[in-house]
Amino acid sequence: MKRFLVLSEVEMDEKKYNDLVKEGFEPTDFIVSVLADHGRDRGLMIKMRCVETEYHLLDDVCKAADTIATDKAFDELEETMLRNNMCVGGNCEA
Repeated sequence: MKRFLVLSEVEMDEKKYNDLVKEGFEPTDFIVSVLADHGRDRGLMIKMRCVETEYHLLDDVCKAADTIATDKAFDELEETMLRNNMCVGGNCEA
């Protein structure tokens, strides 16, 4: 199975927001439902988390995700090298 991380910023107008709250719906649950249901209807397996924020965080979150992915890749590479005794210059640190 191939995995993708999708980061997005969703905006909702005040009227829609207020209407949802009046009807007893949590706006974040509504957003998750709309996006996840749409994807699941097309055969995608989706885990999603929605957070309401006043800030534009997409760029910062993308940078953090890139850093985390790079760190995980380096950790995996180091583990593979040590496990297979593929040590640079024949000197392995355990």
